[in-house]
Amino acid sequence: MGTETTAVQPWAAGYFLVCFLVVVLCYVMGNKKYKPMAEALDKDEFSMRDFFPAGFYLMEKTRYQYNSSVDRVLRKYMKELYDPKYCEFYIRAYWGAAASYLLAGMFISGLLMLGGQTGIGFLMLGAGVLLGYMTLTNVSEKIEKRHLLISLDMPDLTNKIVILSGAGMTLRAAIVKISTEMSNGRPLYQELERAVGMMEAGQTPEAAFDYFVTKCNMPEIRRFVSVILQNMHRGGQDVTRALKEIGEEQWNNRKNAAKQFAEEASTKMLFPMMLMLLAVIMLTIAPAVMSMNI
Repeated sequence: MGTETTAVQPWAAGYFLVCFLVVVLCYVMGNKKYKPMAEALDKDEFSMRDFFPAGFYLMEKTRYQYNSSVDRVLRKYMKELYDPKYCEFYIRAYWGAAASYLLAGMFISGLLMLGGQTGIGFLMLGAGVLLGYMTLTNVSEKIEKRHLLISLDMPDLTNKIVILSGAGMTLRAAIVKISTEMSNGRPLYQELERAVGMMEAGQTPEAAFDYFVTKCNMPEIRRFVSVILQNMHRGGQDVTRALKEIGEEQWNNRKNAAKQFAEEASTKMLFPMMLMLLAVIMLTIAPAVMSMNI
């Protein structure tokens, strides 16, 4: 009995050839120019960074200007997540990552279509587009998580400042003490520690807390910093009273943040539960289906 072979469709061969040439060209040329840029990225955060030079080269050839409304939002997010000095670098890194996933999807889809798996090939192309899209949208998820942690920590920080100020410490001394001795290692305290380090290095409180607001870009942070700067040198009961008022609002925000955190946790559990339910259904139905004579 002979083995049947499926003839390769000319359009599939042409599509694969185009995908192959584009991917190889982008990878070879990208490695020559952008390999150091990819190697500067954190391997844990960007696990596919070795393939990113291809995406960087593709973005270069498209002559993308990085000035769209999406880029303006990304620029604000990058300043929060990374050192503001490297904001433009990370915008290009994320776009390069998205382009790299698109190229990977193109290459795999070309292979599948060449083998006659047209439907799966289109799915893989769509998967490449989806991964690229998710690379960019994942930035907003990181920011949301960061803001949630900041909202949870703000009431504690404000309360500590109020207690230390009430015990006779100056506002600046209280902030320095908290940043050096009472940090919990989460974003709010990390950025406060950096701001204090800037003041200790000779920069003005205005410059240090401007950096702090950039890294924790939330309305409650801006109000908190406004009170701090207005009273940094004056002290007294005015700042204590103002911080107490802010603290009460922050406790309410913390309750809302905790509620949001709980809702997100339950939502994340929904998908694994659906998979488990599907597996149980399959295990229950499969024997009956297999025993049927069709």
